[in-house]
Amino acid sequence: RVKEALAEKNLKFFQDLAVAQVEGGADYVDLNIGPQKKAGEEIMPWLVKGVQEAVDVPLCLDTTNLAAIEAGLKVAKHQPIINSVSAEEERLEIVPPLAKKYDAKLIALTMGKGGIPVSAEERVNIALEKLLPRAMEIDLPMEDLLIDPLVLTVSGCQEYCPECIEAVRTLKFAWDPPPLTNAGLSNVSNTVPEEMRSLIDRTYMVMLM
Repeated sequence: RVKEALAEKNLKFFQDLAVAQVEGGADYVDLNIGPQKKAGEEIMPWLVKGVQEAVDVPLCLDTTNLAAIEAGLKVAKHQPIINSVSAEEERLEIVPPLAKKYDAKLIALTMGKGGIPVSAEERVNIALEKLLPRAMEIDLPMEDLLIDPLVLTVSGCQEYCPECIEAVRTLKFAWDPPPLTNAGLSNVSNTVPEEMRSLIDRTYMVMLM
């Protein structure tokens, strides 16, 4: 449905989704356009402007296409979030300065070229050795950095779930002031029967808190 709505430039489809989310209590709306290697630079600002006509909340710009992110940042009304940067050197070189330039918040993932580490210790080390120092290097305010220790599904990756919780706990003691953390909560219940998802999501949220 999203692919069709994008192809048809059906703005109302996205506006209705945004309104439903804000009425449901969302403080931000995430605009995920995927990689969009070719049309992203055109799609993102079109989507940002259109959604801003329907709701008055900040937006989270979600794509790996940096040109698309910058195009969206230029037309965002409120302080947006860039979603996201990994700890890969080439990404750290380019993405955080973009957040600084446009006064955006930045989600920073505790993963590098080798993928997502299993252990909490490895994830925390990525945050302490790469993500936080890079933010300090470019003078990005700590309150604008959101460390994401990466939630994975309990179905097939059970060993990851307590490690993510421990990473969040450790981060709160490992830096002063403690960094803000972020979680893709619904990932924990991916591939789980639909009737169980909301219960698993809520339970995991409480454990993370």
